[in-house]
Amino acid sequence: MERARAALAAGAVTACLPYLTLKLNWLAGGHLGIPEGSPLLDGGAALWSVNALTVAMDATVLLLVLALVRPFGQRLPGALLALPLWGAAGLLGPIAVAFPLQAVTGVLRSGGGSGDGDPGQLLEGWVWTLVYTGFTLQALALGGLFALYVRRRWGALLRSPLRTGATLGATEGAGAWAAFAVAVLAVLPAAVSHTDFALDSGGAGDRRIVEATFAAYTVLAVLGTARLLHGGTSRRARARVWPTLITAGTASAVLACWGGWLLLGSLSGGGRTVGQHDDRAAEWTYAAQLLAGLLLTALLARALRRRAAARAARLRAAAPRAVVHRADAPRPATGRTGSPRPVTRQAGVPEAATPRAATHQAATPPAPTHQADAPRAATAQAAATPRAAAGRAGGAGGGPQPGGTPAPRR
Repeated sequence: MERARAALAAGAVTACLPYLTLKLNWLAGGHLGIPEGSPLLDGGAALWSVNALTVAMDATVLLLVLALVRPFGQRLPGALLALPLWGAAGLLGPIAVAFPLQAVTGVLRSGGGSGDGDPGQLLEGWVWTLVYTGFTLQALALGGLFALYVRRRWGALLRSPLRTGATLGATEGAGAWAAFAVAVLAVLPAAVSHTDFALDSGGAGDRRIVEATFAAYTVLAVLGTARLLHGGTSRRARARVWPTLITAGTASAVLACWGGWLLLGSLSGGGRTVGQHDDRAAEWTYAAQLLAGLLLTALLARALRRRAAARAARLRAAAPRAVVHRADAPRPATGRTGSPRPVTRQAGVPEAATPRAATHQAATPPAPTHQADAPRAATAQAAATPRAAAGRAGGAGGGPQPGGTPAPRR
């Protein structure tokens, strides 16, 4: 896992470098990759501000990579990492799906180009390929790093069953489903617009792929959030929460981030430079899509917090039962004093049945079984019964030494 984490981090950083190089060149007044007559040459302050914002966003990816691979990232608050990851998933998600499809269809058509519209009018063809390849690699690398990160930090929660025993109250349930209904109504114009452009047979192939991708993300956001709020069915009791949560979270982030990005480009005038549709109806559609994405994301976050709280409550409730179970376990055999029976004994000393018997046997050493053990036995017996030891020592021809130690037999 450490090697995979290091490889993904290196890939994410490398994928950021081409985009950062181009953007910094444009901010410094350079025209790298911009052909003559491109509208980007006359973007003005609005386009310069958008370029500066995108440089800051791409630099944030580098900080995010460090937080996902270094030990200090495990100690950061979850919300501090969730917000930039949510934004990265929302902005890079459609590119990671649409650009490979555009590349494949371009090869099949032998067109050789990719990107919306005619790339020669805005940028050189190689710029589109380089930038969007980097975005796709960023999405894959960040997705892998995020999977390894949450597996270590929140793996138990994400592996929990989709169908949970925690139920919403009447008021809470009605409020959640009311917010969900508002989100569905808000995203409906955007869903209709994306579907209409995707089915337009006279449109450009690349544009149709992009619109179909956004339409698919819209459907996934709605269905995934509804399934998470409902909690699944008893037929799929083994279903886990993480596939639904990741799918619905990424799709709702796509709605919110791209709705906000297109609304910002329309209001600032930067989108007009690149040919973005920015009439009043489009602005309302972008705003409604932004609102829908935020509402769905809030519902997902609320459902995840409730699951985390329910799991913590179950763990706290299970802890006293485990303690009682250990207390009810059979105790080892003890003597009258309550101390456990000894499991080891000295050589030549039989195991005592009771503490009193053990004390008696310890005070009375065993009789010597060999002639060489006679002095040792006499010494031990003399220490236990001085009067008897003294009589036996006197009969043997020896007496006690001045220090009280019997003289050894010669």
